[in-house]
Amino acid sequence: MNFYFYKALYLHLFKYGVGVTNTNKKFEIVKELRMRQGTKSIRVLFITLLVCVFPLTGQTLKIETINVAPFGFIGKDGKPTGMMFEISNRIAQEADLKYTNEIIPYARTIFDLKIGTADFVLRFSNDELPAIAVPLVSIITMTTIILSKADAPYASLNDLDKKLVGVVRGGKFDEDFDNKTAINKVQVNDYAQMLKLLMRGRIDACIGTNVGLYYNAKQLGINPEMLSLPMQLSSKEFILHFSRKNADIQTMNKLKESVEKLKVKGEIRQIVNKYMGDFKWDIAELKNQATVLQVRVYSENILAQSHSPNPLIN
Repeated sequence: MNFYFYKALYLHLFKYGVGVTNTNKKFEIVKELRMRQGTKSIRVLFITLLVCVFPLTGQTLKIETINVAPFGFIGKDGKPTGMMFEISNRIAQEADLKYTNEIIPYARTIFDLKIGTADFVLRFSNDELPAIAVPLVSIITMTTIILSKADAPYASLNDLDKKLVGVVRGGKFDEDFDNKTAINKVQVNDYAQMLKLLMRGRIDACIGTNVGLYYNAKQLGINPEMLSLPMQLSSKEFILHFSRKNADIQTMNKLKESVEKLKVKGEIRQIVNKYMGDFKWDIAELKNQATVLQVRVYSENILAQSHSPNPLIN
């Protein structure tokens, strides 16, 4: 190992924004590496570099949770809560890291990741995030679905031509749906307003994530039996985004391992289930239920036909 190896290693970290967060310190180390090429000095500087690569060790992790129910909100007791708030806390706890967690407006989380006032946020990705945050690990997959009343189900997007479908204002849930101009899209403020309009017969269907729609239905006292089986469109990942400004290899590895452990133990699913009540939010489970129901109905029809008199025989 020589000077050029250590220099190349540092420049790699510098290029990708990993490790040292103070820009002046970055140039300081590069300058010293150029000036001192003695073996002993290089060893000392390499140790210094390693210390800089892990700046968060022993410090408090700054977590932010999006202020969108059920992911993050202020409860009736005035305390922060929500499924992503709880999951974020468990990730830090499992990694044995000190942390704080604040409920923050959705749009502001991007700015805070960029300037480094937040270390990580659990949220959907967008075009801005890859440049300012490391998409470390997927937390959970959420399916974009369309719901209607139980007595008026829809099987495909074509069935929705000329129908009124509620869409949260500014929301982009599915490219095929967004591009289908034959569907009359009704802009609403949130999922709650959308579901109220559906139940009153003012719109024909709703679009959104399975978790968002089912949680708000539960809050409004809408029973699962009152809604159709979901039309599945596409999926979106809730991802742990770690600020590139504060990026730290050791901490990020701990967090990634923590998420995998929580998944294996089923803790993430348990937290989500707690907020969903009687609603089966997992689309795979709903599909299995639908298949079982279809088989049962088919079997009952066959059995009924076998016991009914055949007019051709009589």
